[in-house]
Amino acid sequence: MKTNDKAPGKKVDLKQSRGALRVGTSGIVVPGNKQSFPLAFQDKSRLSYYASLFNTLELNSTFYKTPMPSTFEKWSQEVPSDFRFTVKLLKDITHVKNLSVDPETIAAFLRTATHLGPGKSCLLIQFPASITSDFIKGVEKVLKIIHQLDKDGAWQKVVEFRHRSWYTKPTLRLLARYQAATVLQDMPRSNNLDAIVDGPVGYFRFHGPKGDYRGSYDETFLKEQANKIQLLLQGGRDVYVYFNNTMGDAFNNAMLLKRLVDGDAGS
Repeated sequence: MKTNDKAPGKKVDLKQSRGALRVGTSGIVVPGNKQSFPLAFQDKSRLSYYASLFNTLELNSTFYKTPMPSTFEKWSQEVPSDFRFTVKLLKDITHVKNLSVDPETIAAFLRTATHLGPGKSCLLIQFPASITSDFIKGVEKVLKIIHQLDKDGAWQKVVEFRHRSWYTKPTLRLLARYQAATVLQDMPRSNNLDAIVDGPVGYFRFHGPKGDYRGSYDETFLKEQANKIQLLLQGGRDVYVYFNNTMGDAFNNAMLLKRLVDGDAGS
């Protein structure tokens, strides 16, 4: 089973055709300033230049504040038609005490985010370490509301847990019920990069070798990840990969991983 790239929440049988790879950074990361950009991009936005190098972006700013609808529309107009955005869910939804969130807060966020148009892909739902598996009813409530609001399957839901208590079969059953995928990530206290991907898509987040959003991954590590990603792609899954070591070497790490998956790291 593979997720349709234009409608991430809908599954279609493509008889094990190769999945699509999308690699980018968490927030726009490009080297230099506008004066150092290629001439064709010096009078354009940083997003436009970024989109000439990568085919996806994880919007982290939406975690802190919901942008205006016009902002989402502007972003969608600054990228090619085949570019895809992942939107991180507002922290007022995922990080409130005991997950006692007002359903209208979720509805308002999703209504606004739809202004990305066909460029929207994954909805990143990240729960903090304080949300352990003891809060499974609250997590299910959030997922259920999102599932009910996303009737046409416009979003591929991906869930990042920051506590190890979630890495169980009941959690996988819960996510499957709402057509969501587990995020594979490398925060030291909740690293699950070795988990088997059995959701609708593969979704990787790399937070830095020490989990502090800094530093650079060595080529050996990136080759290991590239091998896993190639197997997922060959099995028909779309794969999203984002480097969140944005205070480190996210840009170069993302570029190298792309080349490793494509098999041309030496070029």
